[in-house]
Amino acid sequence: MRAFLALALLAVAALAAPALADDDGYDDPPAIQRYLAELQLGDSLEDVQRIYAPAQDWPSSVDPRGRVTRYRVERAYAKSFPNWTQALLLGFKRGKLVDIQVVYNAKRSGEKTAEALARDLSLTYGEGDRAGDKFWWADGRTVIRVFPVEVPTFKDGVRGVEWRTSIQVVEKDVHRRLD
Repeated sequence: MRAFLALALLAVAALAAPALADDDGYDDPPAIQRYLAELQLGDSLEDVQRIYAPAQDWPSSVDPRGRVTRYRVERAYAKSFPNWTQALLLGFKRGKLVDIQVVYNAKRSGEKTAEALARDLSLTYGEGDRAGDKFWWADGRTVIRVFPVEVPTFKDGVRGVEWRTSIQVVEKDVHRRLD
């Protein structure tokens, strides 16, 4: 009887082995969050302007590669604005928000470099892809990117540039057309 029981346990273990061989013990990374700076991909321009009420018209341009209308929103252009943000770069296609990019201000960029932010995101999304100082993660619908950007400065009558940390959440099909 013991031999039969041992053989039965071995058979069950052998059947379970292929299923366990594919399991590395880790769950798949979660879906990329489509929410950033109180905005969500798919919001309309009216939704965005309810959150960041315009103090003046927002400058815009049309990117011909993806036919995305891009708005640059800075603190002076909105009645309310996140304290840690220098600019919001928003892309709309067919009336829906398809690209949210946040450029951190100098203080926040000093506290959280692109590399440090990428390290934090790796804890949630797993190891991301990297090319130079650009990091990104993607799922079937969304791409999140972290990278430093140059911003123009004007101090004491001298023009220059400074680096800022930037994070972007974008629809995957729009990202493919733009990069």
